[in-house]
Amino acid sequence: MLFRCAQYALLTCLLLLVPTGVPVLAQAGTGAVQGVVLSRGDGAAVTSAEVRRVGSTMRVRTDDQGRFVITARVGDTLHVRVLGFRERRVPVVNTDAGSILRVMLEPLATVLPVFTTTMGQRVIRASDSPRSVTVLDRKEIDAVAAVSANQLLRQLPGLQELPAPPSKTSISIRGFDDSRVLVLVDGEPVAGSLIESRDIGRLSTIATERIEVTKGPSSVEFGSDALGGVINIVQAAPTKALTVDGLLRQGGLGREEATLGMSQTVGRVGYRLNGGWRQSDRVTGYNAAGSTFNRIFDLRSDVRVALSERWTARLDVQGSQERQRFPLDANFNGFIDNRGAQGFAEVQGPAMGGRLRARAFQQRFVYQYRQSRELLPIRGSADSLEQQERQGRYLLAYSKAAGQHVFDAGVQHSRRTLIAPTKVDGDSAKENITEVFARDSWTVGPVLLTAGARHTSSTLWGSSTNPSVGLAWQTTSALRLRGNVARGFRAPGFKEIRYTFFNPAGGYEIIGNAELRPESSVSGSVGGTWAPSTSASLDVELYRNDVKDLVDWSFRGNNAAGFQQYANVNVAEARTQGLETNARILVLGTELTAGYDFLRARNLLTGLPLTRRASHTARLRVSRSFNLLRGLLGDLSVRYTGGAPLIGIPSGAPITGPFSTEQGVVGQQGALLSMDAQWRLQLTSRAELSLGGNNLLGQRPALWTPAFDRQLFVGLHVRWSGSE
Repeated sequence: MLFRCAQYALLTCLLLLVPTGVPVLAQAGTGAVQGVVLSRGDGAAVTSAEVRRVGSTMRVRTDDQGRFVITARVGDTLHVRVLGFRERRVPVVNTDAGSILRVMLEPLATVLPVFTTTMGQRVIRASDSPRSVTVLDRKEIDAVAAVSANQLLRQLPGLQELPAPPSKTSISIRGFDDSRVLVLVDGEPVAGSLIESRDIGRLSTIATERIEVTKGPSSVEFGSDALGGVINIVQAAPTKALTVDGLLRQGGLGREEATLGMSQTVGRVGYRLNGGWRQSDRVTGYNAAGSTFNRIFDLRSDVRVALSERWTARLDVQGSQERQRFPLDANFNGFIDNRGAQGFAEVQGPAMGGRLRARAFQQRFVYQYRQSRELLPIRGSADSLEQQERQGRYLLAYSKAAGQHVFDAGVQHSRRTLIAPTKVDGDSAKENITEVFARDSWTVGPVLLTAGARHTSSTLWGSSTNPSVGLAWQTTSALRLRGNVARGFRAPGFKEIRYTFFNPAGGYEIIGNAELRPESSVSGSVGGTWAPSTSASLDVELYRNDVKDLVDWSFRGNNAAGFQQYANVNVAEARTQGLETNARILVLGTELTAGYDFLRARNLLTGLPLTRRASHTARLRVSRSFNLLRGLLGDLSVRYTGGAPLIGIPSGAPITGPFSTEQGVVGQQGALLSMDAQWRLQLTSRAELSLGGNNLLGQRPALWTPAFDRQLFVGLHVRWSGSE
């Protein structure tokens, strides 16, 4: 299989070297019209647009910078078209050497006017993908006063916030959560995944430009863990003028936040530096006050350099430190301290008629658990030995626009190490992963076809090959249909293969299994977007995911000490299917967005529903601005999550307590109707005052652990820019 995959990658690379009909700019001769095609919405380059001289067979395609050269005379007309944009005819008025014809295309309302990250860390327009992608921009982050990623993501229909004991929260996408949803920052994995310490609530929105949510298996683009989907937090680029940005916010439940950032571009160098601190007296899974506490410090830096006219470099470094405190029982508190740092260096530029990208990524993460009867941990208490993870990833990717095709190919190598004294044989475990991938995007008139595959080989668990195919059809300017079939996988982790977990209080032990196979899924989706105007749209999608070889616990008997012993085995199968809808309308200065999702998620082995997965979720958001002082903006969001069954968890202890092998439905999580609102008043051109509240209805449904009491807050945002 590896040999066949290597043959495919080699064939793709050879195809990339085939000469195309896109000439370079440097040698434009007499009658050669040089031009560039850009999007009117954001001014970004439009790749692979067809430029045809009307009345002839002469046609060329734009390159990755949106540029083209075509032979024409003054008075000729050029016809420019590309999927996702309105066609345009442009007269030729100048053929002098050095003149550039700028063609601005209007994006169609049926596609998002935003960008999303795909394989090889390449950024493409949402119109160039047949996948279901939701992009949340900075405007939406500010509208809900989201300081952490979970506060924003739980607003979306189809996404559900789920507790992960003892003090974490995860986001479920189409029924799959935790390790089956890949979470990235600028395309790189967040720290903590190797020791299963994933926590969406830990991820800050500081300096975030947008959050991309890709639904369904995405292993061709991103590799392992993308069974349910991918969440990618994208940092904002440095500003052109010197900009200083600060935020202070305080509210109920001990909510305190502060951020400060500075950004500027000087000559060829742009930089951004941001820091922040946030805390509250609530931890996910606990509604009680007193000993509960959570505090996080974040630091992010980004430097981007224009090495030449077309070659760029980037250095991104970030770090965080977190402390969580939560009650274990009437006498003891548990403490979790996390410290993480990661960064990457990247260069990209033109090569062999396409674009080459090289990236090196490094990550370190330290986890420590301790206990105390007081409000500070005691050294050496409980399981105080630090667990560490180290990860390095090295990427070489190549993309090329060739006529109607856009090719992507590359290779990625990862080296991962887990250090867990007394829990792993030899106190540590290592893994080397090599991945090769290739994909072709082919545009035929109003139709976009994509096909690709990724082969992953690991020294820890073996190998897996995953293909995907997709189609998007722009039937009219107001209707776009799409479909996608993909295979995804999740590799068994260090804990599942090599880790031994012993809980004397619960009376059980879980041991690793070196024979585990990767979990795999096959997913299909079909949907469409109808947008009769720029102020109204409706999106509908049907989907189905079938997953097999899910890793689950299996009872192996009692060990020598009399404790129950369980092993991780590939025993479970699951299916999730459903319907997602989203509608948007802008009327009389008010923007209304409404969404509804129906989900059916079941364990095919037992016939039981998946725990805590609500069948019905809905959201309504209303946003409107008013002429008061320099501007008043109001945002109201109403979110409904239906009731959901709890499977195999004692109803008296939904998060903590003794280990349970109880089968069947053991409880019912109540339905939640949550209302969040915020008013933002522009006091001056540089200062904004905000007042808002979360869970204004004060609902706390039965067994719903992520729901806290009603919380009010007030904030002050100050921003100064040298361009003003």
